[in-house]
Amino acid sequence: MIEDWIVVTCGVVAIVVVMAVTLLKFRSAERRMHESTHKLKVYNDLLNAITELNLASGDPYKMDIAKKNLAMTLNRLNLLGSSGVLKSTSDLLDFLNEHKDRDYDTLRLHNILNTLVIEARRDLNPTHARRVEEAHVRYRFFAPPKTK
Repeated sequence: MIEDWIVVTCGVVAIVVVMAVTLLKFRSAERRMHESTHKLKVYNDLLNAITELNLASGDPYKMDIAKKNLAMTLNRLNLLGSSGVLKSTSDLLDFLNEHKDRDYDTLRLHNILNTLVIEARRDLNPTHARRVEEAHVRYRFFAPPKTK
């Protein structure tokens, strides 16, 4: 009779442990998915803000709005961006500050943007990012010539 209770108790404990581990794994996956959703939105907002900045180069009003959008996006990015994305963004801002009110090397800008996208992809989905990188994909961006 005691042996039956031990077996039943061990079975119940095993079921509780399995359920607890399953719940923890589910919650962890749910948290990662939630974080990835927020990161994707911020990374998308960052690329949109950069595009707005490029497109607004001749219009002071649009440029002010684009700078504000970029600043707000950078604030959110600083809270959740991966180290690779933050470094690439820093490189981009350094590049833009170096070439204020002057023509700039569009190829260098595209290389920085490519690195930024690669780092964002690595952060969001490393397995897929690796496959894309192995295919040697270059991302294309529109950057109109800067007006003086």
